[in-house]
Formats: sequence, C-alpha cells, structure tokens
Amino acid sequence: MTQQINPKGSMLTLHSRLIFSVFIMLSSLFLSSCFSWGGEEKDVDMTPRYYALDVDRTDIASDFPAERVLLLKPVRVVPHFRSKTLIFRIGENEYKAIEPHQFLVDPEVMFTNIVKRWLQKSGQFSHVVTDDSIPADFVMDAAVTAFYGEKRPAYSPQSVIEMQFFMSPADNPEKLLFQTGLRVDVDIEQATPSHVVTGWKQGTEELLTTLEQDLSAYFSKVDAR
Repeated sequence: MTQQINPKGSMLTLHSRLIFSVFIMLSSLFLSSCFSWGGEEKDVDMTPRYYALDVDRTDIASDFPAERVLLLKPVRVVPHFRSKTLIFRIGENEYKAIEPHQFLVDPEVMFTNIVKRWLQKSGQFSHVVTDDSIPADFVMDAAVTAFYGEKRPAYSPQSVIEMQFFMSPADNPEKLLFQTGLRVDVDIEQATPSHVVTGWKQGTEELLTTLEQDLSAYFSKVDAR
C-alpha cells in the first residue's frame, strides 16, 4: 500500500529543504548505531547472487507539454541503505546486510536511472535531463529514505521502500513548488532475497505511479490559473 507521508503541491521555502537535509543526516546517525553485521542466517542461501531492479513505465504517454524541462538531480540514498548489498530488518533496532546478495550497480545510480526513465515517459515534462549544463525549467531533488526487507519474527515478510521528492523552479531553487513523501510496504511470500527484490520492483512501480499522479494534479492546478 502506498502511503503519503508529506504534503504535496505546497509553496514552501528553504526551511523545508533544510529540515529534509537534517532528516537525512539524523537517519544516517541513527542507522549507524542500529545495524548488525553479524554472521550468516541459516535460512538464507549464501551463494553469491546479483540483482537488478528492473522498473520501467510500461508505455509512453500520448501527450507531452511543449516546453517543460526537468533537471533531475542524482537520487540520494540514506547511507546505510546505499550499499549494493541487500539489507534486511531483523529486529526493532537491528538490520542485517546479506553479504552474498548484491545489486549489479550502485543504488543511487540505479534509482536515478529508474526515476529519469519513468518521468520521461510520464508526459509531465517535455524532457527529463540529468546534466545540469542543460537549461531546465524545474529541478527535482529525490532521496530514498527506507529500502529494506522486513524479516522481524513478529511481522509479515515485506519489501519496504520510502522516497522523498522536492521540486523547485530552476531559476529560484530556494522556492519549493512541490513536495511529497511516499512509502510502500509490499507483502511477499517469504523474506528471501529474490522475493524481497520482486517486492521492491512492485513497490517502486506503485510509488512512481503515485508520484506521476501527484505531479499531474499539481500541473493541472498551475495550468488552470
């Protein structure tokens, strides 16, 4: 289920972005004190395996605005979810890196490519670029603030992903035009690496679909003024 965790479409100031930066910093400090890097779990296949989060919009929108270029900044990932190694939550304040199970590419690169492809096909922008030397109308900052497999004994197995998005005019980056936070908890059959990655794929698709709908609602209001 996709959950909205922040207001969207708000006319905000630099204060909100500072709060966001502090949140990322505090999350890093908190997680650094909570992670467990202990030994192997008997119910996890310890054969080295490599994964790709193959998420893409299934089709291309039929209509695009004439001139609405988005500069997507590199997607940031909270430091202890930034590793290529898959992370499971195994206790209230305890996480475990499943060492032999890794993504093929760095998660920040992976999510930047996923978000760029999705938004380019969504019809919300004429172009989505990642090169800041290209003139743009809007700038989007995004971050992954939770990205783990739920494996606590008292909880059902799930794939959890949470992201934050902030959009500003390119000529006034201190003025926030759009802000949203989304979290998806996908129920999976069992908390194994392959099931968790499959759940992340579903969750990321749900999350980006909601982001696209929120952007569409925002631009509809702006165009109606």
